[in-house]
Amino acid sequence: MRTTYLAQLTTAFNPFSLTSRVPRLFLNNLPPNAHKLMQMKCTTLPQTSSVPAFLELAFKDGQKMRYEWCEEDMKKPGPASVAATKVKRKKVTTLQNIIAEVDRHARMAQRKEELNG
Repeated sequence: MRTTYLAQLTTAFNPFSLTSRVPRLFLNNLPPNAHKLMQMKCTTLPQTSSVPAFLELAFKDGQKMRYEWCEEDMKKPGPASVAATKVKRKKVTTLQNIIAEVDRHARMAQRKEELNG
């Protein structure tokens, strides 16, 4: 994952919740010197918190991306339940999707730099 074009990272999550999985893994994928290259703000929510976990990325060109994970999105429906078939669930953003977006944005920023000289 290319982090050279990341300017700021903000995250908040409850470490005991299933929703905190992707933000924690994203932080684990950062290089050891990431805190020197960008501003990082990590907030740990209490175990009783109902606030959704989020990850917000800001790039050096000003673009921002924000991802949120709610408990309702993470729950799997019961087998063959009527309610599960009628309710449309939101697609949950995975770690691979976020890394792909960061890499795609880094490639675009690098191309712009090369073209501008």
